[in-house]
Amino acid sequence: MQQQKGKQSIWKDVKILFSGWSIAGCLLILFAISYAYLIVASGNKWLSLIASLLGSVILFLAFFVRNKKTRVYQNQLTELLKYATTMSFFLRSGKNVFYSLEESKKCVDLTIQQDIEKTIDILQKEARLDTSHFEKYDFPALHQFHRILNIKYEKGGNAEELFGQVLKSMNFEISKRDELYRKKKDIATQIYMLVGIVAIMPLLLASLTYNLYQQFLSYSIASNVIVISFYAAIIFNLHALQKKLSDISIRL
Repeated sequence: MQQQKGKQSIWKDVKILFSGWSIAGCLLILFAISYAYLIVASGNKWLSLIASLLGSVILFLAFFVRNKKTRVYQNQLTELLKYATTMSFFLRSGKNVFYSLEESKKCVDLTIQQDIEKTIDILQKEARLDTSHFEKYDFPALHQFHRILNIKYEKGGNAEELFGQVLKSMNFEISKRDELYRKKKDIATQIYMLVGIVAIMPLLLASLTYNLYQQFLSYSIASNVIVISFYAAIIFNLHALQKKLSDISIRL
């Protein structure tokens, strides 16, 4: 059940992040590269076709989807900081929580606007401050901000004293996430180069030692198993590397 939900979530993200044409274009390019690689490495058209179809989907999810999700997430964190800073500004100016929410909604992008609107709707209908829908962003400093905001709403207090430190924490967390991503990206680039060097070995063997490589391919079952296993190892290593690169969560 959890695996099914995970798959649905992945394809939901794909539909949100990409248009149909961009999905088709990316998959076509990845398929063409994979097929050209495998047809040279294995000499088996049907095996190359099937493996390329699977490989292109995995590479699309690993590189295009994960990279886009990470960029979108980083932008969302910046927008959330903008929201918290604007809220704090109006609260420090003596405005109430409702007014501050209305004004902060004007300063952020559509996604964050929708979350703020949910909070405003609940505040109007039920007279309580509900920010639980912001928890999906996995932004600990923001959760702390909302706890303090709830205290401000229910008990009052000096906004300068309440929000000064938490805004610094939000800035610090975002800067650390950006720093972590840059470090991981530098390491990943070096590993990609090593993987690329390893990946072209079959192509070099096929071109530089053509006759010998053809003898290897003549053992069709054994050569196909070796080539596909080699290709699968590259694909899944790239997938694992991209997964680590996209994880920019930190523990404060």
